[in-house]
Amino acid sequence: MKSMHAASAVLLGAAVILSACATTPPPPTTEMTKAKAAIEQAQRAGAREYSTEYLNASMAKMELAEAASAKGDNERATRLVAESYADAHLAQISAQSAKSAKAAADVDKSIVTLQDEASRTSTP
Repeated sequence: MKSMHAASAVLLGAAVILSACATTPPPPTTEMTKAKAAIEQAQRAGAREYSTEYLNASMAKMELAEAASAKGDNERATRLVAESYADAHLAQISAQSAKSAKAAADVDKSIVTLQDEASRTSTP
């Protein structure tokens, strides 16, 4: 009788342990790859110059995600990777927007310069 209770307890304990393992999310390796690619795209878009805050936040969250994943905290790692990806995308869009605004300002400045030149040469 005691051996049946002991066996039942062992089986129950094993079932609990196995179910805990089954609910642990896998490491976010694919998501990490995508987020790292987004960071690289943001850097190529000029985020270091135009969107440093978002780029730095993305890189910091990626480091935290890698550390969490290494410790087996895959749920936290997955959340941080998603945040890193979002920050990297925001950095890229912000950098592209800032570069476009700068280019537009340069065009406006050139137009004003050309208008000044045109008015000077047409005045006797």
